[in-house]
Amino acid sequence: MTWSEEVALIFLQLLRDPELIRYLLDIAKPIHLNFISEEARDFHVSLRMTREKRWALTKDLCKMRKFNLMNSKVPITCTLPFDDGMWSRSCKILKAVRYFRAGFIRGRYIADDVQEDRDLELPLKIKTVNLINDSSSKGSEFRLYFIERDITEAICDLEIYEDMDLESGSITPSNELPYLLIDKKNGNIIDIYN
Repeated sequence: MTWSEEVALIFLQLLRDPELIRYLLDIAKPIHLNFISEEARDFHVSLRMTREKRWALTKDLCKMRKFNLMNSKVPITCTLPFDDGMWSRSCKILKAVRYFRAGFIRGRYIADDVQEDRDLELPLKIKTVNLINDSSSKGSEFRLYFIERDITEAICDLEIYEDMDLESGSITPSNELPYLLIDKKNGNIIDIYN
């Protein structure tokens, strides 16, 4: 049962007038929503650490010479409760999200003797992005002779093309845009079209 329904039932026992109850609920709903929003905001802000508190904690750790407890990779101005590992993973994930741009990771499809490079399905894209960022031998085998910088350059070029298209209002044909071509059979990068 929602808050509005509960209040309406309480009012119904006291007032016995549905129109008056609707009128009162129209007044009470925004007040209740504002109260709930403020309460939620106060709670979530209380979980964050202020910049002054973070600086003070860092200063105390420096005085105690416990440098290993300091979060060296996290900017001191960060207000969220990050540690070194979380910060590194979030940076890596934000970098990897760029690769999911439509049309960037493609596979070669052959239908009716016509060869076409099309966007890969999402599960294959996820696997591809994980292998691009994999620093083990499995990731190296996937990338073949390409290095991560080549792939980053291709995604940057794609973003530049898309930005130019937004500014000019035109659309560059998909076959002229930079992309990675993935071999679906062997599971590695065939080529980077740039």
